[in-house]
Amino acid sequence: MRTESILIDRASTHNLKQVSLSIPKRAITVVTGLSGSGKSSLVFSTLAAESQRMINRSYSSYIQQLLPKYEPAEVARIDNLPFSIVVTQKQLSGNARSTVGTYTDIYTALRLLFSRTAQPFIGYSMTYSFNNPAGMCPTCQGLGTVRSLVLDRLLNVDLSLNQGAINFSTFQPGGWRLTRYTDSGYFDNDLPLREWTSSDLDLLLYGKKQRPAHPSPNWHKTAMFEGLVPRITKTLSTRTPTNTSMSSSRLHESPSVLTAKGPGSTPRSAQPRSAD
Repeated sequence: MRTESILIDRASTHNLKQVSLSIPKRAITVVTGLSGSGKSSLVFSTLAAESQRMINRSYSSYIQQLLPKYEPAEVARIDNLPFSIVVTQKQLSGNARSTVGTYTDIYTALRLLFSRTAQPFIGYSMTYSFNNPAGMCPTCQGLGTVRSLVLDRLLNVDLSLNQGAINFSTFQPGGWRLTRYTDSGYFDNDLPLREWTSSDLDLLLYGKKQRPAHPSPNWHKTAMFEGLVPRITKTLSTRTPTNTSMSSSRLHESPSVLTAKGPGSTPRSAQPRSAD
């Protein structure tokens, strides 16, 4: 049956010379030939280009502006052209937001389908995009995973700040980052964390960005104090921490759950976890 095949009549895109052929549907067809024989001109610049142009015309003007642009193929006629998924010959990049759907462009078509047929209507196609603030998960920012701090491994309550109570490599004694706490004027740097008040532990862990009222003379004039959890989380990711619910009262009530840093041990301060 003629509808079972893609019919191409007199294609002359690039180096094609009035090529006419029939390509069966629902079958694997391999186009082979010498270099420069016109394989890419036929597959990408004629078939794929015309299919994508046909699909793009069904989108709104706004969506069309965001889609790849394809030059019209030089062909007399193409019949029974189906929806196409174009996988180019370019090397795939390591973008964390890239998926099979984004690589093949089917992602855009699926978003359009949901925006037009889903009930109840919740918005246009960008509402279904995990790369757009309107559609992405607020917890993982559309990446599918979140990183959170394992707080019972972050602090050694048997030590003071000056002794290395923060089990994180860049917050060890002698390091510049530790001075953002020891020079802030908020804490007793020689007192073991086990003896701290709950309010002091809350400030150390979750303190909002602020300018200390009475810092040490070594405090930089433009520096700001910020709790360990938001500061470290920003280092690991641009996302807001979501799985750091241990309170300072738990540190006082359950000190046994904290992992002590023994001689020669490697601190384990943060682990990636999959989003629910």
